[in-house]
Amino acid sequence: MFFRSILKQLVGHRGRQLVRHYRVQRFPITKHYRKRLRGMTALEIGGPSNLLGYLGQFPIYSSLKSVDNCNYAEQTLWHSDAVKFCRNLVCEGTKLPVSDETYDCVIASHCLEHIANPIKALMEWRRVIRQRGLLLLILPNPEYTFDWRRPITTVEHLREDFRNDTPEADLSHLEEILALHDLSRDLAAGTSEQFKERCLRNAEFRAIHHHVFAPETAAQLMGEVGFSVVRQDVHDVNIFTLGSKS
Repeated sequence: MFFRSILKQLVGHRGRQLVRHYRVQRFPITKHYRKRLRGMTALEIGGPSNLLGYLGQFPIYSSLKSVDNCNYAEQTLWHSDAVKFCRNLVCEGTKLPVSDETYDCVIASHCLEHIANPIKALMEWRRVIRQRGLLLLILPNPEYTFDWRRPITTVEHLREDFRNDTPEADLSHLEEILALHDLSRDLAAGTSEQFKERCLRNAEFRAIHHHVFAPETAAQLMGEVGFSVVRQDVHDVNIFTLGSKS
């Protein structure tokens, strides 16, 4: 223990990070996405995400020129020091205080499922992306999450949410969520009573997965709002879809 303590002092925090960095098993697909995103100015919706950071399995932050952030509140359930944002916007992801075609790309990692009106959000994200810019959408693969019992949301249902201008306070999926959410795969949610209470306060916490996506619906949604799918990969819990603004 004494020698380990001395070694830690000699190596320092940065050195320990470097060791962990090389121990991480990165997804083989990472290099392809880094190449596409290299040097771009980005806006991340939600986050920050450890997955995308220096010590993550899909480290793309370091390939970007700059990253701004949008979150619905200053404090959320999700905390990370994986990246230092240049600018923080506190607003809804469906209504950005940003001029048209401001960014080269928008990134949303495990975020869209928390938004009640996905098509409205995607159209807003498209608005702030420059022509031929990119949208990187990372969604949870339900087979590996607590949503595995729930049916995949149809695109027609998402269109209906858009037509009805469904607000973020919407709880129309609550009955399904409470019945089919697998708490054994979501220990942080606590007991069924605690989970229900958090769901009822979703306007505050935004933890509900309003919708459940499959790779096919992610690709279809991209086309629905004016993106051409450049690449799509499924890796365990993650569905990666990269779209180009057309």
